[in-house]
Amino acid sequence: MIRQGLLVFAGGRHQLNIRVAGLSLLERGIRTMARAGIKHLQILVPDGPPPTLSRIVENLDLNIEFLFWGTAPPPATAPQEDFLLILGDYVHHHASLQALVNSGLGNQDIVVQVGNPDQQNLQQAVSVTAALEFGEITNPDAKASAGAFLCSADLFSPAELAATAATPLEFLRTRTVGREIGLLEEPLPLWHRVVDRRGARAAKNMLFSQVTKSTSGWISRHVNARISIPTSKLLIETGISPHMITILLVLTTGLGAAYLVTQAHNYAHLAGAGILWQFAAIFDRCDGEVARVKLCESKFGEWFDTLTDNIAYIFAYICMLIGMHNLYPETPLYLYLGFSAIGALLLTLALMYSFALKTGSGSLQNYLVEFAKVPDAQKGKIDRFLERTGFLGKRDFFSFFFFVTAIFNCFEISYWFAIIGIHLQALGVMLSQHKMLQHYRKPTPEAPAAPTSLETLPVSPTAAKDRR
Repeated sequence: MIRQGLLVFAGGRHQLNIRVAGLSLLERGIRTMARAGIKHLQILVPDGPPPTLSRIVENLDLNIEFLFWGTAPPPATAPQEDFLLILGDYVHHHASLQALVNSGLGNQDIVVQVGNPDQQNLQQAVSVTAALEFGEITNPDAKASAGAFLCSADLFSPAELAATAATPLEFLRTRTVGREIGLLEEPLPLWHRVVDRRGARAAKNMLFSQVTKSTSGWISRHVNARISIPTSKLLIETGISPHMITILLVLTTGLGAAYLVTQAHNYAHLAGAGILWQFAAIFDRCDGEVARVKLCESKFGEWFDTLTDNIAYIFAYICMLIGMHNLYPETPLYLYLGFSAIGALLLTLALMYSFALKTGSGSLQNYLVEFAKVPDAQKGKIDRFLERTGFLGKRDFFSFFFFVTAIFNCFEISYWFAIIGIHLQALGVMLSQHKMLQHYRKPTPEAPAAPTSLETLPVSPTAAKDRR
């Protein structure tokens, strides 16, 4: 497993501070390397004072050491081992680097990550003759360097690169003469070179294309994301934290909708409640999107998001009860059913929080993920029915449902949907709790998509000619 990394900035100190989606290239490179599993990171920068790092970076489980161009090799601070080399002007999604790290070196001395040259400012076409060669891209079928390399421990040391006057690519060419070289083609374009604002915007778009979670519902992916992602792109440049997004945008709009729904007899208030509740669901994506793009997700943030969401849910259902009572003050049945639903909701949340604490997850959405792992033979008809209708309990669906019914002044439909849905959800959680705890297995990290190819390339000119 590759645990050592080298992040190289060869374009001047200004390059360190080029910003992409709210982070400098230096900060983003460090966080991405940490997410890829690197534990000891050496950063090669132009001579000058050591760059200042944020508190988030300082708290990473990562040992950081700065090297400076043109300086004598310092004493080794860690055993030399195989390492991941990243050029600092390339922005990677961490899944791209994880695919490279997981591929390993095999029998090669260096593995170069490559892709199709469909980006501006790519001038490093990769070819192999007697060594690793980089040149101008003149052929659309050429393999462009992704700026990421797996290097064997005996190929060179980071200190040797720091002491040379050559560029990183020239240095790699001289050090790979007669060596075994592999190319790893990245199947998805999860990297981008950044040398100007245009490249920074393209890299930002690439990162935001990967923010939607696999557990997100259909409406969240295809409706809410069309508003949340452009909003998150603006928010991320302000420096506002995901926690503040949760408080200022998600919680406030949710509580505002809850207040307005108490006046359900007033159409303007009811429609306003529907609009605010839908925007609360949209903004609920923004805090997670910003956290994922800035690589600052945390267990605390996951729990904070879950708790604030459920505070808004509880207040919303209480206010729906009040709104229904204001519409039908002489029908106590609506009050009794509402109290029963709130009790069922509290029971459901208690059971789901208990499961989340036992499994170490801060998201209640993980409950449905784990429920799917229970063997079908042990699921009854009620279990299977509740599993198939689980999407009805997702925030994206019921928020959109309430929005539509509020716009059409059909508050009673929303009320009955909530009453029936909450009781069914409570029943499903009570029936499934024991089965899930019995078959629960701690989740293992999801393996990145398998690379398209990993080739051991010939290093003789004749063999290289045959390949062309």
